[in-house]
Amino acid sequence: MISSIFLRHFKIYKGINFIPLSEGCGFSSLIGENGAGKSSILEALDYAINRKNNSDWPVNNEAKYDGGLSGTNIPFIAPILVLKKDSLKKSKKEEVENYEKALKLSNFLWDTKIKTKSAAALDDFYKHRDELKQNFSEEEYLLLIIGKKYNETGIFFGSYHNYIDFVTDNPAIKPTEEEIQKYFKGFYEYIISHYSYIYIPVETDVHTYTKLETQDMQKLMDKNIQIEIENAIKPGTLKQINKDLDNFVKEIESILEIYEYKGHFKNSLTMPDLVSKIIEAYFSIKILNRKVDGKRIPVSELSSGEKRKALIDIAYSFLLNNSDRESNIILAIDEPEVSLHISSCYSQFEKLIDLGKYNHQVIISTHWYGYLPIVTNGSATSIKKNVKNEITIDYFNLFNYRETITQSRKHIKGILPVDYNIKSYNDLVQSIVFSVIQDNPYNWIICEGVSEKIYFEEIFKEELEKKNLRILPLGSFKEVRKVYYYLQSPIKDPDYNVKGKIICLIDTDNERVEVDFQKSKSLYFDRLINNQDGTILVDVNSNQTSPATEIEECLNPILFYQTLMEFSEENQNLKSILIKSELNLDANNSYQFIDLRESERKIIKDFFDDNEGYNKIRFAKKYIELFKLEFFKDCRDMKWINELKKRINN
Repeated sequence: MISSIFLRHFKIYKGINFIPLSEGCGFSSLIGENGAGKSSILEALDYAINRKNNSDWPVNNEAKYDGGLSGTNIPFIAPILVLKKDSLKKSKKEEVENYEKALKLSNFLWDTKIKTKSAAALDDFYKHRDELKQNFSEEEYLLLIIGKKYNETGIFFGSYHNYIDFVTDNPAIKPTEEEIQKYFKGFYEYIISHYSYIYIPVETDVHTYTKLETQDMQKLMDKNIQIEIENAIKPGTLKQINKDLDNFVKEIESILEIYEYKGHFKNSLTMPDLVSKIIEAYFSIKILNRKVDGKRIPVSELSSGEKRKALIDIAYSFLLNNSDRESNIILAIDEPEVSLHISSCYSQFEKLIDLGKYNHQVIISTHWYGYLPIVTNGSATSIKKNVKNEITIDYFNLFNYRETITQSRKHIKGILPVDYNIKSYNDLVQSIVFSVIQDNPYNWIICEGVSEKIYFEEIFKEELEKKNLRILPLGSFKEVRKVYYYLQSPIKDPDYNVKGKIICLIDTDNERVEVDFQKSKSLYFDRLINNQDGTILVDVNSNQTSPATEIEECLNPILFYQTLMEFSEENQNLKSILIKSELNLDANNSYQFIDLRESERKIIKDFFDDNEGYNKIRFAKKYIELFKLEFFKDCRDMKWINELKKRINN
């Protein structure tokens, strides 16, 4: 993965700039106003990884005129990479040699505290590196910097270039430029060969881009069309073609007597000749079509928004179905929301966020912030430019974004500026509203935590597929209530023909909550609460406020008990109460199943609250793992779940 990048004098970035992108998550976003430099980062990575020509960079104009672009002022692009050691190629002699160099470079980068003239940028890198160390073991992962200089060949290590101390036998003597380039000959190409960087700018032509013979399509497919064609041609075919054609030409020449046909450079067809003609005659005439109601519509005839959506759909389909690849895919998309109707933004971003969970890295630039509350594993890099054209860069880890920002704030590096915060709500709510008034409407369950999302995405699997159901965790009751308030006015507006359902669902806390609640056939606000009959749904302002009820106490009793047993070996207190407790086989939910004293219930509650609440997520994943088993198929029916399904399906 690409964790960050150093830039100097590239487009808007004057001087040395450090831009963090990821601390280990698969989804990264760049946010900021127009002209701040978001797209420049994606473009710089394209120049560094895909383009061979270093002389056509769009360099910073001020730097060009201030002090020239050579020597210590030369522009450069230097991505910082994190790779798993056992993922690198080591089958050939040169690969083993380059791997050994990668180990040395990684050890240097993990440990170095060197200060140079670009101290501010390096300090930012060291802070980011400290966060990387929390997520990546130095024993298992390589930390590498590989860069290029403007208008020059060879590898470049940014501000560290003249401080690499393992190139010569004597670390005390700085190596010469010639020694560095000789030592690292082929190293850049070796590291880059482990990556496929696919960059989709705003102006991408979908008709041209989706042709099967293009490089990016071949990267997405993880196929080399030339090799596929060569494999399709039988070994003797080319030989036979040349033989028959030679006989034909000789026959013609025998008639011409004093004339003959000879090639300027060769007289026979080669495999590359045949492959290029097959690509021209077979693949180049094939265009992508969208199938709609039995009809085919060429992508060139789709609307601008549909074309943009098609690009994401194609990338999503190929990458989702092939996560085991020879190279690491990095999908970089400039403004995926361009030309899309607001109602389609959520599903577009949901796909990109989803791809980040499947061994791929997705980096986007965007002006649509409705995704911020829905990302459970991702980051946002804010880029702002002030009146003096100075660029400020802030990095935010979006792990449990809403939950974190309302609780400990421990996982978030800084607080998202208020304009991002407000816009994220507005964008998200607009997307929800427009999605429920479509002819093929979406339905929503807006809940508190990530664990609920894990349960519901399996329990409501059929509704997700057939009823466009979306599960949106916001982190706390207050956040759910805030979105509910935002939704009230447009949903009750008679000008909107609301066809979908929105269900806001929370637990019952010890303290009574108050909501300005209005009953609606389209917008619900319910609380889960347990009583003697099991788990029921009540209006959020219902007088039934006891006992306090959490989602874990509303589950199937047998599955709940079996899942707890899976964790009992790591928690002896939990194990002791599970073994000795009496079970109520007539129980309708997990709360009633185990006969416990209050002190014993606290042990279970402490288990869920432990590990900063992450045990809730671990438990939910294990519960769903068992839920899917055929053995437990009779444990999938719950009254309150059926009631929610009935609402969504009616």
